[in-house]
Amino acid sequence: MSEIAVMGATGHTGSVIARNLLALGHRVRAMGRSAERLESLRQQGAQLHVGNCADAAYLERAFGGADAVYAMMPFDPTAPGFMALQRTQGQAIVSALQAARVPHVVALSSLGAEQPTGTGVLVSLHEQEQRLAALQHSHVLKLRPAMFFEGLFNLLPGVKYGGSLADAFAPDLPIPMIATRDIADAATAALDQRGWTGHRVRELLGPGDLSHNQLATLVGGVIGQPALAYQQLPYESAAQGMAQAGIAPDLADLLAEMARALNEGRVRTVEGRNAGNTTPTPLQALGPALKAAYEALP
Repeated sequence: MSEIAVMGATGHTGSVIARNLLALGHRVRAMGRSAERLESLRQQGAQLHVGNCADAAYLERAFGGADAVYAMMPFDPTAPGFMALQRTQGQAIVSALQAARVPHVVALSSLGAEQPTGTGVLVSLHEQEQRLAALQHSHVLKLRPAMFFEGLFNLLPGVKYGGSLADAFAPDLPIPMIATRDIADAATAALDQRGWTGHRVRELLGPGDLSHNQLATLVGGVIGQPALAYQQLPYESAAQGMAQAGIAPDLADLLAEMARALNEGRVRTVEGRNAGNTTPTPLQALGPALKAAYEALP
């Protein structure tokens, strides 16, 4: 079996990828900032590599001799300086991949990462894709998933205390959305099989497109509020609300800018939906977790 390093091994995608690969019999290097949060993976057989993803020396040690790496740029949404941190981490990751001569890399990116400007947080992923393109010794697969279903958890306080599902997206705009487990499954298959050469891009669009009006109906049904409505916020108000909820103000502004880019059609699928980029997990599968999270709010 292969030796595979998994960045962000306590996160939505990395934790599932690490468990999947262990179940397939691979030797997994679980990477993250907290040994305590990685402990369950150690108990399942993973080797822990604890460190800071902005530290190229740490990354090179974790990547050295690996057959493949799952690469992503973690961040703390409450920490200021989002773009600067992403650039520092991105440069460290690519420097370490190059130094370690990792044969295969699966990198987490996003829809819209082909756009160089005007897409808010997604600009950081465009810049990282450009860095990855310079790798000379690696076969690189860049995964570009749609919006995460799990982002709905961040809107639940507004539902409970404000009475509506509120965000900056146009209410009837159909947006491809995906469960992070489907991203993890796609990454797992790629890391397990490594059946590509060169530099490739793969979009992951979830089971179908949903508008925020439809999301409000679905969430309302889950939490027992069938009349729940969606409220579109002005971009400035959405950013202010996110900042009041604890998100760093610079990141809140970038997230609002991303919403504008989606509303204006500048973030969209390049491939078009097809059997290869349509994934199986529906939003309804997250229903019990959404309900539990809503009920746990004080």
